[in-house]
Amino acid sequence: MESYHVYFSPRKDVPNEALIAQVHEFMATQIAQNRARKYRILDMKNKASFQEIPDFHLIVDYDSKEDVQKAFNDMKKLYKDEPHAPLMRMVSEFKVAFSADLDPNTESGSRER
Repeated sequence: MESYHVYFSPRKDVPNEALIAQVHEFMATQIAQNRARKYRILDMKNKASFQEIPDFHLIVDYDSKEDVQKAFNDMKKLYKDEPHAPLMRMVSEFKVAFSADLDPNTESGSRER
């Protein structure tokens, strides 16, 4: 499994609930259009020794690297449209990362970088 990680915080004038609702709306379109397998949103409640980390962590799972690439190619065409554009206007910061499962029992269990 391949995962896309987005760490983000709301702008000062945006309630957390409104931002999270917009994330759910956006991700519903991604799931419905078979651009992602599943997702989850984490609230970074205890930042411990990493105080600089943004407030929320979205993890979007894909079956393969090809699916990630397809989703991102589609996103390049649609990023100014609903429901993605409003989402981008609601965040003050975001950081992204990618990961691949190392579990040999999964499709993407390789150590390729």
